[in-house]
Amino acid sequence: MKIINAIFTFFLFEVEGFLPSQTFTSRIQTKSIQNINKKINEVELRAWSPFKKEVEAVEVLLPDEIEASPLETKNFIAAGVWIGLVTYAFLLAPGSMGSPADNELIKTLVSQPVPRPTQINEIWFAIWNCFTIVPAVLAALTAPSGRNQRLPAAPFLWGSGAFGFFSLGPYFATRSSRTDVTLRKDELGWASRVIFENRVFGIVLTALALSIPFSSDLLVPGFDWGAKLSEFGVLFSESRFVAVASADIAIMSLLSSVLVAEDCQRRGLEDKSLPIAAGTLLFPVIGPTLYLAVRPGLEE
Repeated sequence: MKIINAIFTFFLFEVEGFLPSQTFTSRIQTKSIQNINKKINEVELRAWSPFKKEVEAVEVLLPDEIEASPLETKNFIAAGVWIGLVTYAFLLAPGSMGSPADNELIKTLVSQPVPRPTQINEIWFAIWNCFTIVPAVLAALTAPSGRNQRLPAAPFLWGSGAFGFFSLGPYFATRSSRTDVTLRKDELGWASRVIFENRVFGIVLTALALSIPFSSDLLVPGFDWGAKLSEFGVLFSESRFVAVASADIAIMSLLSSVLVAEDCQRRGLEDKSLPIAAGTLLFPVIGPTLYLAVRPGLEE
């Protein structure tokens, strides 16, 4: 898990990886400028001929001039959820912030990521392991549309690996979804083009997601779900860290389903976007990773 986190952090830290390549942008700008000059020349030549109709000037929008669309309902919902999470974490969550029990729990989880420490509840350990996968899924679904947003995507996506939706909230409160824009693979930044659009990336995440029930000992013979759920309930009611982290992963899982629906629309799957999104919501963590593994690729 630590190796996967290190690789994920390295690629997200490369902010320029989310931006279109300079070669592609320069090529498009040069071609667009040539087309504009050609159109102007045609208008000037035709203006001297009584047998030609005037050609209206055409405004061409260059890639770097694309602006963020007006704020939508999704933005206000994201802002409200972020404010609610912050309020819950600092004022309403059970337990006390920075309690000795929470500090000891964090120390145990960090010092022994695998195998599961025997004193750690299996259900909580599974939730904790989801923080290795869900931020990577959100990055793969968010980065392709990250160009010319109000805020750069990379710092917030990188921060989600440690702070979850606490980091993502401000970005999604200002982000434009752009489901009506057709993306091309050669327009994407390096990280999106080489890593996130690679089917192997989705397969690896799916394998890690499928391993969580096994590494958390949820599938061992004789596992008592009733007793373990009751034990997790007590832990949730006493530990602020567990309560806030559980709420955080639930919010990010819901967000991943919303982003799956958006991604479907960009890839020509408009009529299947809602059923697919519902499936990823019904099977959190595993569903979105499986979608990344099988989704259709973008045109070159």
